[in-house]
Amino acid sequence: MLVPVVVAVLLSGCAGDGPNDSSGMSDGSGTAVDMKRQETAPTQRAELSAGAARAVVYTASMEVETKDVDAAVTRAKALVTQAGGHVANENATTEPVGASITFKIPAERYGTVLDGLSRRLGTRRALRQDAQDVTEAVADVESRVRSAEAALKSFRKLLDRAGTVTEVINVEREIAQRQSDLEALQAKRKALAEQTAFATVTVRIEPAAKAGSRPGGGFTGGLKSGWAAFVAVLSALTLALGWLLPFFGALLLIGAAAWLLSGRPRWWPRRRPAEARDLGGPDSGSRPAPPP
Repeated sequence: MLVPVVVAVLLSGCAGDGPNDSSGMSDGSGTAVDMKRQETAPTQRAELSAGAARAVVYTASMEVETKDVDAAVTRAKALVTQAGGHVANENATTEPVGASITFKIPAERYGTVLDGLSRRLGTRRALRQDAQDVTEAVADVESRVRSAEAALKSFRKLLDRAGTVTEVINVEREIAQRQSDLEALQAKRKALAEQTAFATVTVRIEPAAKAGSRPGGGFTGGLKSGWAAFVAVLSALTLALGWLLPFFGALLLIGAAAWLLSGRPRWWPRRRPAEARDLGGPDSGSRPAPPP
């Protein structure tokens, strides 16, 4: 029959396909369509890389010191929201006081917002930026998605022509695999689109250090740091001793109660008969002294 032959050809042509390598085909003229797609896919990727705007993933992290952490957090959120961004993650602590916020900022406003965050929040202590060009990856994933969709469409047409139960099972198994591959590629395409559309900026906001709170350099600074470490260790030991003292008291009371209830323990020293006579026992004067 014609269907088994077509199934064998399709399966052999798709043996090396996966989520990252899906080839297109169609019933009746699968070879011609596949050759045409293989010729046009690199051309499409080249055109996208050369003519379209570059797809770049921007990330940055910043450390800022300010007098009022809460006010700086409010200003940062307002600045990002006005630019069309949003908060992706936020963590705040009270001991030590500080906040860490991850923003998603539109890529076209990335530079302007980053400059505003650097100038309007407080004193910038550190700034790290990274830019990764993913234009070729975006074009490649887009081409693979189209190929996977075409292959899936071909298998569905082939399913209508299956004449036996075995043929139906084989084609349905291949359709399920192709559907899974297509969904994986679509998820990757969506993730790339989100990464290129929004820059990721993480801002760490901490309170400004008070004058004299930071140890200086040289011998004096080292002496202050050493004394602070000694006090910290001493405080920790005192805390541990205070924590264990109630347990020691409880154990002492339990031991005393056990000793009183059990009587004189075996390990308690006993007096010898000679020692009892020396101490004036009942038999110490009844016996005569031995003759000389």
